[in-house]
Amino acid sequence: MIIGWIRLAFFMLIGLTIAYFLTSVYVRSLRRERLEKHWAAKELGGDRDAFVERGMLAWEKGLKRRLLWLIYIIPMVAMSAIFFIVNWS
Repeated sequence: MIIGWIRLAFFMLIGLTIAYFLTSVYVRSLRRERLEKHWAAKELGGDRDAFVERGMLAWEKGLKRRLLWLIYIIPMVAMSAIFFIVNWS
């Protein structure tokens, strides 16, 4: 019985890794596009690429980037809770 839960957790981690990677790429592209549109709308002087790179570095250190880890945390906590409730209740 425990082997089934371990197998489920393994395949769940694979699926969550794929979901994390795809979501991360999508969110990064949205952020980059938003920075490029902001630069064009405000008609800022200087190098556009440098402006976008500074914005992306700031985003990398921000809260929204860290919230992507919830893609792993929430399903694993839920699976662990269900595992303990089913087996020890």
